[in-house]
Amino acid sequence: METTKDIQEEKGQKSDKNQSNIMVGIGLLLLSALFVYIALSQPRINVSDSQNKKAETYSAVEDTKTENDYNATVVSSTSAVLQDDSEQNIQYPLNLNTCTAAELMTISNIGETRANAIISYREYLGGYTSVDELKNISGIGEAVFESIEPYVTV
Repeated sequence: METTKDIQEEKGQKSDKNQSNIMVGIGLLLLSALFVYIALSQPRINVSDSQNKKAETYSAVEDTKTENDYNATVVSSTSAVLQDDSEQNIQYPLNLNTCTAAELMTISNIGETRANAIISYREYLGGYTSVDELKNISGIGEAVFESIEPYVTV
């Protein structure tokens, strides 16, 4: 027959086991919340058509066997990309006071949202007086500004 001491020890062990299960459950919930936060905080990747064209043209370089073939392929790939840009009749640098959203979207790091923000800010200002004014637009930080600065002018 079990004594009261044995019964109390069994209850204590069950209590410890329940506490351990609760702690493991809380830990798993926190871990899953962390994974959800990381997944939702990642930026979306938007690949434009011009980047797809460049990737397709440069993929031919990997298939070449000799160094001469490699050099010829690189030259032809570069000229093909330049022809694609010239067919669009876009002259760089773009004038920020006269360009359209579609023209702005041809620049790397400028999507539809940034292009519309640039045009809206232009309307708000009544026209840009300096390229540096792009830094005042939300979403255009120092890194983005440096990447688009050579392609725009006032």
